[in-house]
Amino acid sequence: MAPRSHIRGARVVGSAGTVGLQVAGVAGVPSSGVTSVVVNVTATGGTSSSYVTVYPDGSPRPAVSNLNFSAGETFPNLVVVPVINGKVDFYNNAGSVNLVADLTGYFTG
Repeated sequence: MAPRSHIRGARVVGSAGTVGLQVAGVAGVPSSGVTSVVVNVTATGGTSSSYVTVYPDGSPRPAVSNLNFSAGETFPNLVVVPVINGKVDFYNNAGSVNLVADLTGYFTG
């Protein structure tokens, strides 16, 4: 795993909502050849208990969760996720939540 400069994305994601995060070609991450990334995902300020799924952009969303959280609390989890189209996607199941993603490393080839 190659360490890298800090990429941080923060967004409010609604119920059954998905947001993407560009990781390839940003802040020292190569624009090609990145196979997966290591991301610390934090859910904070959720309006209801829910879960987040992190998965490769443009792929069918898997039926698993990477992070479960309760309403009004802050919960982090470290995730390793494949990269497609230079991005990863984040899905929130219920309510709205502030998602913070800190990319801490990447894998190539």
